[in-house]
Amino acid sequence: MTDGLNRRRFIGGSAGVVTGAVIAAGVQPAAAAPNPQPPASGRRPGKGPKASVVMRDDFGPIAGWQRQGVVMRQDLAWESSLLQDPCLVYGEGGGPLFKLWYGSLHGVGYATSQDGRQWTKTTEPVIRPTLPTESNALNQPSVVYQGGRWHMTYFGVAADGNGAIHYASAANPQGPWTKHGVVLTSTLPWEDRWIYNSSLLYDGGVRLWKMWYTAGMIKSAGGEPEYICYATATNPAGPWTKHPANPLLRPMQDGGWASLGVGGPNVRKLSDGTYETRIVGWQADYPSRGGRLTSPDGINWQLDRAAMELDLGVVDGPEDAMIYRQFIVEHQGRSYMYYNVKNNRPGWNETINLAIWSNNLQIVDPAKWSMNHAWHVPTGASFEVRDGHALSLGNAPADRPQTLQGNVRIDVLDYTITATITPLSQAVSDRDNVLLARYTDRDSYYYAGVASWGNKYAIGVMDNGVNTKLAGTGASTDIVAGQAHRLAFRVAGSRLELYDNGQLVLATEDPTLIPTTSYAGLQTTQGRGQAKFAAVLVER
Repeated sequence: MTDGLNRRRFIGGSAGVVTGAVIAAGVQPAAAAPNPQPPASGRRPGKGPKASVVMRDDFGPIAGWQRQGVVMRQDLAWESSLLQDPCLVYGEGGGPLFKLWYGSLHGVGYATSQDGRQWTKTTEPVIRPTLPTESNALNQPSVVYQGGRWHMTYFGVAADGNGAIHYASAANPQGPWTKHGVVLTSTLPWEDRWIYNSSLLYDGGVRLWKMWYTAGMIKSAGGEPEYICYATATNPAGPWTKHPANPLLRPMQDGGWASLGVGGPNVRKLSDGTYETRIVGWQADYPSRGGRLTSPDGINWQLDRAAMELDLGVVDGPEDAMIYRQFIVEHQGRSYMYYNVKNNRPGWNETINLAIWSNNLQIVDPAKWSMNHAWHVPTGASFEVRDGHALSLGNAPADRPQTLQGNVRIDVLDYTITATITPLSQAVSDRDNVLLARYTDRDSYYYAGVASWGNKYAIGVMDNGVNTKLAGTGASTDIVAGQAHRLAFRVAGSRLELYDNGQLVLATEDPTLIPTTSYAGLQTTQGRGQAKFAAVLVER
């Protein structure tokens, strides 16, 4: 971990884009094709059959989560600087509409609200560590109101480092809570003695208690969870039976937003019988983001990159480092999401934030793109949507690229990505903007664009973190700030072609990357560069 800290304090030469060092000998550019067809016309560059659209993005308004900011932070003596894993019961059990429980390392807090924005906390935690199995940590509650009583599962860590799920019950939401001890613990080697992040649900249709939970430990990320699992019981106090298909969800290991680990499930059953969960995905040790999955039975879930729903907030904002557990309730016909986040302020701070679903937002679509400075640099969003463009903000560390990493899977080898790119930077060195193709993980992809490698146009390959120039022509000083380029990057077998405004400007051959499944992307390669990207089209 880059800062020497880890989120779970109770737990006892990076590869990236090289932007201008050694340039490998490149292939000479091919001669321009006679009168090639413009890529935006619905046909591939050059002659050929009509293309089919894989993905497009005009960066217009979309439905998504409208951030409302921090609604709860540390302000009580017993709380640490980490307010974690909110869970809610809405409109049940009498009293205020909103009832919220949260963890803070060594206790569970309770707060109420009538409008979901202004919260009143109880002064003391409603559960403190009193058992040996929770002596090292106690947090991450999940609460259900059933049969006139309140039922809570929560996470406890013993002095020997064993993390397990505990159960408590109460007649009142703020207690006193009666503890029933450990109800689910590690029994298999891959669980790493680390069972936590429980999501409790009572299914009245089958009179069965259901629990989704995480197991396994990403040791390099300070113990963040690796897998999502499932268990059932006829009584919340147990015994609980783990599902034989566990783990139900595994990390994707593809360099995307859920590549290294998945965790933090919060499951609810919708009115049509569909199960829905929000989860947390770790791209690497950093950063983490939120996603939404559905299932017909709570057991079979489909995880892919396009399931991402909540990216990092803008740099220097209250959620510019990590997105953690998300919990949804419906209030006055709108979906309210409560979630805890980490910011990049000094120390390790986590707050509970609110977002409300809106049908008309100027945001980067998280189902199509993840915003990156680099896979291990959690410094917030690097793009904003303005007037039909995705604008790179020039807010990345100086030696890190600003990347829109594709989340729409492309299941063919040969395709073209087209976009209008307008460099805005006054410094010529910051006008390096490229299209990414055959992107398979954080360290493997082709790229082509303007002002790259000191050339007007260049094509290169990132192969297992090694950046190599393949071809270049002209001088980067030929690229003018404010001048738009309709670029198309075509990959066909080992043939790589770059078009500008329908004219072939550069071509080369390279057999390095031949994946059958990949992703496209956009990049301002210099951390302080700024550019506008518009009208993105990926075609077979």
